[in-house]
Amino acid sequence: MITEARFIPITPRKIPENFFSLIEKLSDNSKYLIYRVDVINFSLEHWNRTKEIYQNKGGKVILNSRLRGIVSDDEYLHLTSNDLTKTNQLSSFMMGASCHNKKEVIKAAQLKLDYIFISPVKNVANKNPALGWEDFSNLARLFPGPSFALGGLKQEDFEIAKENGAQGIAGISEFFQSSE
Repeated sequence: MITEARFIPITPRKIPENFFSLIEKLSDNSKYLIYRVDVINFSLEHWNRTKEIYQNKGGKVILNSRLRGIVSDDEYLHLTSNDLTKTNQLSSFMMGASCHNKKEVIKAAQLKLDYIFISPVKNVANKNPALGWEDFSNLARLFPGPSFALGGLKQEDFEIAKENGAQGIAGISEFFQSSE
């Protein structure tokens, strides 16, 4: 379970030049990291170095399911919403998923996932329409484990997220200053 987490960074798809210095800083403040680098930007050396930094500080790197076939190490796995809908059986030690609607949240609950991300809470370019806090809260109530708010949020949104049933906040640009 990820019950102690307040913030969960998600790597951008394109690796910024200062990636490892950001990972060093993030690993001081967040025990978990979702690794979702694009397949064309992926390297085993990069994956292993990221895991090493986090593990040295007692943290965990969770692999995005898009990279599942490339890395044999999927002890910790985060399912895309598309992969969630196709999944019927779990095999990882810890597993979570991205959810955008009631059907996906219910599926995550049926699979007894460890956590979910619900998104997008706020408007984000090239994403689904914003849910807003009321819809986020309604979806979070359907899942028995920790729900994390995602989509256009900043760390300053933590209190309002908590008031609406979130365990914490997940994000990309807030932690990596990415243009994604």
